[in-house]
Order: sequence, then structure tokens, then C-alpha cells
Amino acid sequence: MNIFINQLQKELSRSMHLDELLDQLQPKKPFAISINSQFIAKAHYSATMVHENDSIEIISPVTGG
Repeated sequence: MNIFINQLQKELSRSMHLDELLDQLQPKKPFAISINSQFIAKAHYSATMVHENDSIEIISPVTGG
């Protein structure tokens, strides 16, 4: 199954929930997630399935002045 993470293609061996994918990726906290330009609340990670050709963005906050 092919997906895109921050515009880079990644192949997954099986379908999985978003929280499973994040366990594999181990992104640096804090971060926010969008799938196909739709924000996903942290409370919904375990109920959100990742599908073929999904475009997932892992967004880290930018600080500074």
C-alpha cells in the first residue's frame, strides 16, 4: 500500500490506524497531523485508518520572532 508522508512516497505492508503508523515513524513531538488536507485531532488517531494514496502531513510548530 502506497502513501505519501510530507510529499515523500512510503510503502506500507498492510493497512493500519494512524496511531500505529506514528508508532513506526516516531515523529519528534510536538506535531500535528493532516490527512488529505484534513486536520486529525489526537483523540482520533486510533480510529483513523490510513488508506492507499493518502497524503499525510506531519507538521511541527515553528517558533521565533
